Amino acid sequence: MLLWQYAAIFLSLALASYVQTLTGFAFGLIVMGLLAALEVLPIESAALLCTLLSLFNNSMALRGRWQQIDVALMRRLLLFGMLMLPVGYYLAIWLGESRAPLLGMLLGFVILFACIVLMRSPQPRETRSPDWQFRVAGVLSGLMGGLFSTNGPPLVVMLYRQPMTLIAIRCTLLGAFLVMGLARMGLALLSPGRAGEHLSELMLLGTIGAVVVAGTTELARRRPPPLSDPTLRRIAYAILLLASLNLIAKGLMV
Repeated sequence: MLLWQYAAIFLSLALASYVQTLTGFAFGLIVMGLLAALEVLPIESAALLCTLLSLFNNSMALRGRWQQIDVALMRRLLLFGMLMLPVGYYLAIWLGESRAPLLGMLLGFVILFACIVLMRSPQPRETRSPDWQFRVAGVLSGLMGGLFSTNGPPLVVMLYRQPMTLIAIRCTLLGAFLVMGLARMGLALLSPGRAGEHLSELMLLGTIGAVVVAGTTELARRRPPPLSDPTLRRIAYAILLLASLNLIAKGLMV
């Protein structure tokens, strides 16, 4: 790998961990979107690195805030998400490197759809949503998490509609991401060799990336920027839209 590729990876990780700590979402979308668009890592390798470091990021962001998690609500979201996670994961394996452009274009459409949905800024309900909506959100989240390690958008949309405090929403999201990330990492360990010749590089990237994620997460916790939450979201959406359009264009040109 060239120096600019390492720089692109670590800057993507820093940006993703910073935004996720402040908003409660977007780590997987930003990392996968930028790394795939810049073509610095194969999608399956980027997903494995994303899973590993999102576990680290979520654990740090939840430090001292575990009691804010709505455990009952998180269980409802995870019930079907955990069932669909292996489906998405083994679908990604089936697509594999031979269909890399198709996989990249699919990721682009997923990110584009996620941006459109997240931009809606859903209004909170007066009462909790019915159970079937949590099940649908869990199914979509598990499928997306298995495919690309980007299980956030369905859960974000679902939780931001609930009559909950902002801190409870963010902590419940981070808790759900942590559980699904552990499950996805377990699947990766049961399918050795998927990262192929990039495995040794991933170990190095993961070690240095953990330091980058730790630093930016702590920076976001201690010194948040003088920007409103909507402004931060708009910046994240702009980055994701550019990455998604790039991936879609590359897939269509093959």
